[in-house]
Amino acid sequence: MANFTVNSSFNIGTDISGVISDSYGDTFSLADLGDLMSVNANFDLHMLKITPITNGGRPIYQAIPNGISGDMTFVRVNGNLTSMFTSLYAAFYNEGLLPHFTLSLNVLNHGGQVDEYIFPDLVFHTPDFGEFNGIEQVTQKLSFSCPTIESTTNLASILSGIPLVGALSST
Repeated sequence: MANFTVNSSFNIGTDISGVISDSYGDTFSLADLGDLMSVNANFDLHMLKITPITNGGRPIYQAIPNGISGDMTFVRVNGNLTSMFTSLYAAFYNEGLLPHFTLSLNVLNHGGQVDEYIFPDLVFHTPDFGEFNGIEQVTQKLSFSCPTIESTTNLASILSGIPLVGALSST
């Protein structure tokens, strides 16, 4: 068998892990839902375009933060993803509950340091339980939305001049 070296500039699929928790005491790993293949998260922005009558009518654009959305893709290894949604549906139809979750992701950087991102007050939606075929693996997808993202890592900001605290408070 040939030996090979993986250059540190490549991600080889083990660079992210995560935990989901809810306010009812349930906590489980993303690995409990299947083999995690990908996580995609996007900042949702509400775009404003203002066309003033001054300055020659040159438009002014603003991108207003409006939440986070994303999805996770798994290869099915068990029925936990489907079971999670049958439980969520039962909680709604039987008790009127619409639980929110917290997703914590750990991302391994090329240099070996780990960044942690927290997605609080998250809701899961649009589950895709996969297409079952004779000899193909079943790929499942789980979408999510939440109002914000937090980081517990002391990240150096490249925007060090922007005030992050107290900018909206009046004294």
